Amino acid sequence: MKFSFIDLSGNTISGECEEIINSPLASDSSLRAAIENSIALEGVLGEFSFYQKTSSDQPLSVSRFAVDNENNVFHSNQLPDFVQIGTKWKEYP
Repeated sequence: MKFSFIDLSGNTISGECEEIINSPLASDSSLRAAIENSIALEGVLGEFSFYQKTSSDQPLSVSRFAVDNENNVFHSNQLPDFVQIGTKWKEYP
C-alpha cells in the first residue's frame, strides 16, 4: 500500500509499505515476553499498527513505522524505543 505522513519539519514523506502482520507484539516475540507483566505498557502498545517500508520517494533512515490511533508516526526499528517522526499518517490502496 502507499503511505504518506508529515515529518516533524513539515515535509510530506511518501512511499510504499506493507503492514507487519506478525507484529512485535505477537505472542511469540521477545518484546511481548518483556512486557507480559505490565498491563499499562501492554495497553499502550496495543494501540499501534506496525508497517515496513518497501520503497520511498525520499531517503529515509527508518524502515519500520509504528502508527498510533491518532495517526502519529513513530520510528520502530529498535523497539521498545519509540521516537516520534511525524503526524497525519495516511494509507492508500
